[in-house]
Amino acid sequence: MVQLRSAKSIRMESQEQRMRRFLAYVQQRLREGMDAKDDTAHEPTLGATESKLFDEVPRLEGERIILSKIVEADAECLQELVDDDVVYKFLPTYLYEKQRADVKETIRLLYGPLFESKESLFLGIHLKDGGEMAGILEFYGLRDHLHKVSLGYRLLKRFWGRGLATEAVKLATDYLYEQTDIEIITASTMIENVASAHVLQKSGFLHTTQAEEDWGFPESTLVDKWFY
Repeated sequence: MVQLRSAKSIRMESQEQRMRRFLAYVQQRLREGMDAKDDTAHEPTLGATESKLFDEVPRLEGERIILSKIVEADAECLQELVDDDVVYKFLPTYLYEKQRADVKETIRLLYGPLFESKESLFLGIHLKDGGEMAGILEFYGLRDHLHKVSLGYRLLKRFWGRGLATEAVKLATDYLYEQTDIEIITASTMIENVASAHVLQKSGFLHTTQAEEDWGFPESTLVDKWFY
């Protein structure tokens, strides 16, 4: 098996090198004219691996946190999260955890059809000290044929400013590059969301462009696009 490029080696690239890699990747995929429905047409360009995202719900251990499956014991923290309008001020209105009044039902559904269809993979950001859930991290927008996924996160307000989101994003990117066949990771933030932009910058993401998107508000939303 060919060794995947590690997240560490990617972080050591200069910004210019990484942008060239991203543009070359996009151009190659455009030249190939790949059918979005054909996920097996080409092998990954950065290597081969037996593991794919959504093969399992991973458990990722960091210095202060563990990214792991959200369970019913996390319901109180999830309720606190979804009830806080400040947390969701700069986020899309249609996020999955906000769609139901009963957070226990939401938790029961997270690893059913939502996971099985590869629509979203949710992980709780759990504190190693005590196990409390401090927030959630989500992999979404998987494009198997491009070996690409997007990443998002939400953190309880009382845990802001501790670097936990940065640690969670680093754990997630390391996992994607070193244990799955993902080659490209993207993220989006509202241009007003300076705190999330700072987290992504500290985590090694590069700002690529701005675009207008439908985030469920009456008007289209101007967002910053990020690439790892």
